[in-house]
Amino acid sequence: MKFSRYTTTLFLTATLFSIGGCEKDETRLSEAVLASASALNFEGNGATEQIITVYADAEWISEVPEWVTISPTSGNGVMDVTISVSDNMRGGALDNPRKATVVFKGRTLASRAEVLIQQAGDKFRDGKEYTIGELDALDNEAVVTVPNITVITITSAGFIATDGQNNVYVLSSSTVSIGDKVTVMGSKSSNAQSLTIVEADRIETLSTGGTVTYPAATDISNQLDTYNPGSRQFIEVNGVVSGNKIMVEGATYSVSITDIPASIDFTALNAHSVTVKGFFDGVAAPAVKIILAELTDNGLFKLIYFSENFEWLNPWSLAGNAGQTVETDNLSASAPQIPTPKVDGVSSLDALLTKGYEFLRVTPASDNASECVYLQQNYLKFGKTGYQAGIVFPKITNIPSGVTAVLAFDWCPMRQGSGVIDPVNLLVIVANGSSEVEFNIPPSGWASGHKLEWIRAEIELTGVAITEDTKITLRQTNWKLSTANRWFLDNIEISKAN
Repeated sequence: MKFSRYTTTLFLTATLFSIGGCEKDETRLSEAVLASASALNFEGNGATEQIITVYADAEWISEVPEWVTISPTSGNGVMDVTISVSDNMRGGALDNPRKATVVFKGRTLASRAEVLIQQAGDKFRDGKEYTIGELDALDNEAVVTVPNITVITITSAGFIATDGQNNVYVLSSSTVSIGDKVTVMGSKSSNAQSLTIVEADRIETLSTGGTVTYPAATDISNQLDTYNPGSRQFIEVNGVVSGNKIMVEGATYSVSITDIPASIDFTALNAHSVTVKGFFDGVAAPAVKIILAELTDNGLFKLIYFSENFEWLNPWSLAGNAGQTVETDNLSASAPQIPTPKVDGVSSLDALLTKGYEFLRVTPASDNASECVYLQQNYLKFGKTGYQAGIVFPKITNIPSGVTAVLAFDWCPMRQGSGVIDPVNLLVIVANGSSEVEFNIPPSGWASGHKLEWIRAEIELTGVAITEDTKITLRQTNWKLSTANRWFLDNIEISKAN
């Protein structure tokens, strides 16, 4: 609603009448004074005068700084007042910015209206130079010049700069590049955790093209809930992106990115496992804040329940002089039977059984054939002509109820001397007691003579529960045949479906 002066005067008169009673004294000062503005800003030189309105029901007077002129300086009732300022000059150049208050007042302390008068100037005229380390002790709004510092990270709101010992966050719209040596002029401020920020008014670039080496990052992933160094340390965290945060396994706190380089599309990384490096920006429970410098995308996050790469079999592989048939495409590479290589009297078969693996071996005439599982460096080979073999995985005890798991592994069919690829068709059998669910793995589809190479198989084990009593078997569908159906296995993984 818009009030006219007449309406405002009636309002003030009614108010004062209710406070002061019926007695009327036209010569006394007003008990209520208002002004149409609470602050005015003027240029430093040649500033244009400005007009405000003073509202009162009786007489009012004023208090005016020496560099401010008002007309009139006193009055009665509602009046326009012109305010002007003198030039803010010293020695022929702009002086420091200045501000003061003009007061319009009546009879009591409550009957006063204050108008803040601010005049532009050169805030750096008498500015003092500070090192980054000295900034923390200054009051907020202190005018600072920070010379000869190096830009080490560009963010969306500014940059991080260093003097080699300390780091400072600079808010600036100026264009700078990593490696630039600059002088920053502005005002000191701080965030809610009292970490220093410089709000830059000017950036002077002293040199460009410098080389920047980040300090060694402190990995705080295992101390996220307690970490609070109180300074802009360079830190590293490993976790999973969830919305606008990074979640760290085993931690109550998360990581919040407070500023991020424009080149990184953080929203596209949701559900990705990432490694982030950046500068500590405080703690806002339950989150540690980081100004991002570097991000490594480690791909979609997997919650892995079981993983096996057989690298621990290396001592037995060396003892048995095991070769690498797949990697070398060498059909004659050495592949000793798993009971043969021994380390400290323990065979590779014994070591595998100790870890909870079981093995199946069949021929057309027998469910318990002689040994036909072989050791490679460092993976397994299954079967020979007329013999098929399979593997039963150790018990999986850490998959929550209701979770759908994904089984993945690397495999490769064997090639015969004639170039024919063994027609291996693999089958995963998930058994809970007498209930079995089968999942077929697509065959290689290779033509004769195809070079041996690893195939990554991945299958979602839908519709089955996996408990510590579940039995997961991997073998061929072409079972108990007199033909050659040989294959290799490595890098088994059971993880949570996305």
